[in-house]
Amino acid sequence: MVKSWLFDIFNYPHDPRPEGFDPELAQEEFDWHLETWTGAEELGYDGIFFSEHHFTAYNMSPSPNLLVSAVAQRTNTMHLGVMCNVTAFHHPRRLAEETAMLDYLTHGRLEVGLGRGADDLEFKKEGFPLEDTRAWFEESLELMHQAWEKPRFTHHGRFFDYQDTALYPRPLHQPRVWITALSPSTVSWAAAKGYRMAISFLPASGLADMRKAYDEAARAAGRTPTADDVAMLRNVFVADTDEQAREIAEPALDHVFRLYKEAAVPEDVEHMAKGYEAYSSFFRPFVSGGGVTFEDLQAAGIVIVGSPESVRDQLVAQTSEVGCGHLLNWFSFGALTKEQTQRSVELFAKEVAPALRAV
Repeated sequence: MVKSWLFDIFNYPHDPRPEGFDPELAQEEFDWHLETWTGAEELGYDGIFFSEHHFTAYNMSPSPNLLVSAVAQRTNTMHLGVMCNVTAFHHPRRLAEETAMLDYLTHGRLEVGLGRGADDLEFKKEGFPLEDTRAWFEESLELMHQAWEKPRFTHHGRFFDYQDTALYPRPLHQPRVWITALSPSTVSWAAAKGYRMAISFLPASGLADMRKAYDEAARAAGRTPTADDVAMLRNVFVADTDEQAREIAEPALDHVFRLYKEAAVPEDVEHMAKGYEAYSSFFRPFVSGGGVTFEDLQAAGIVIVGSPESVRDQLVAQTSEVGCGHLLNWFSFGALTKEQTQRSVELFAKEVAPALRAV
């Protein structure tokens, strides 16, 4: 069975220049997105993951835990989380406290997604050296687990130092932790630690290889991995026909990938920071030749656009090939309107999700 989730970067779809930001338009975006997120429960979605980015129109949820809290008060069954909280932008003691509070506010529906981040320009603006992200990430998780699990904790590390400290409140339910993974080292590390893994932005064959590496590392650590350990992210847009879907989705995807290139793609992809060498091949298509085109993304299966039948067949094939138990659907992107997005979300729920549950 493959569970169907919403995933939302929540980008600003209007003038992307800081001086072009319109608070009134932003209010409209917040209002209809909140309506869409809360309405997903009635449509039968299993959950929602929000995203964290900073400093650009690519994202309007720099504090996505606030969105989790807001949606939690309007829903009863959907699981809610962030994919992912970028640890380099957080103090882990504060993040452990927030997630503990959210465990209570969601009544145990919280999913905790964490990652070290990969958007070079964000780190430069924050003044955080990329070379330190993995060490900060791993020490942050170590401290957070101590804070969640122990009545009193002591931690003496490279970045953080606590002596005989308590967390109030500690969570009622031990957090379900997800790790976003793209580099081989992160895949193996997450599997060995027993974390769930979210993967994206590669063809299904590449994601299947990552799943295989995850399984091998999990078994080597004495764990038995299952499909429930793995989530796959895809841009998805559903309309009544293939032609209509492409006509609407292509300019919207062009818009969001222009924002992504400005927000995330490093200036020199051939000389990535230490620990990010594996990302060169990922970023290279954005700066070489004609860049990434809609045809490229569709041919690779990274974006799934079409009629309910087309989308269903592609996603059933991909989730079966990857062996994932969760599908994160990035429905709202670029300049898609409220009506276009909500129609896509509804068509998927009624005509695609049932086939995925049967996988």
